[in-house]
Amino acid sequence: MDYNPILKSIAKNIREIREKREMTQEAVAGLELNVRVYHKIESGQGTPSLKSLLIIADSLGVHPKELLDVPLLKDRPLKREFPKRKRQLSKAVKKSVTTPVKTKSNPKKT
Repeated sequence: MDYNPILKSIAKNIREIREKREMTQEAVAGLELNVRVYHKIESGQGTPSLKSLLIIADSLGVHPKELLDVPLLKDRPLKREFPKRKRQLSKAVKKSVTTPVKTKSNPKKT
């Protein structure tokens, strides 16, 4: 699958939010993110890490999901449903679960 259109949409979304807030790229990048890295992310040339997305969202004052809220991700179908697996217990675990634990009672001292 080609992820470039999705990355471009995310970059466009980041740029639009930044411009609405009338912030510079330097202000969004702040001290935690290199301005060149931020520029590459916003221009769609770089792939942001999760940490970078969190830094950008924090600088813009938005929830990270707003950065990822692009139509291409909403309309995308799931690849497939995964069947639920039944967990099988090992013999030792089955035995300990079904067999009550015997405890010795404390003898009284006289």
